Amino acid sequence: MASKYQSFSKMIANDVTSIRLTFILSVSILTSLTSYGQTKSPTITRKQAIENIKLIFDNYVQYDESTDSKINQDLMSNSLKSLNRITDLAELTILINVWMYYDPTDFQDTPEIVRILKISSPQSIQAVKKRIVKKEKWEREELAPYADLKNLLRQLEDE
Repeated sequence: MASKYQSFSKMIANDVTSIRLTFILSVSILTSLTSYGQTKSPTITRKQAIENIKLIFDNYVQYDESTDSKINQDLMSNSLKSLNRITDLAELTILINVWMYYDPTDFQDTPEIVRILKISSPQSIQAVKKRIVKKEKWEREELAPYADLKNLLRQLEDE
């Protein structure tokens, strides 16, 4: 009985998450309207982009999914593509965690994170070093994606 309740609960939570993300995407698009009947490319602020990325990522890892909705993937892609240089270590850590663990089937924009990290040097190097030190209990040094952090660090230092 508890299992059915948990499944139902998870389904409701996924529906609520989809509604919240659809709302965020709609607001982002609506705020980019310049006047009635005239639009430009949807643009979002750095703060909105980071909030979108964090919300999508947190929901993705919370439910331990291997897939994500097209809406979530599109919002993640648009948010990543809108970002340039980032100096805030907390925001860089979010991106590093997304690079490590957001890997739904057919998601192609992980290189966007590397692009952002490269132009955010030296702060991104500092953030990767900090993330290496702050290894989660369940992460193993010899296993991906944690093991890939050292390669990412070398890649950023070589730029």
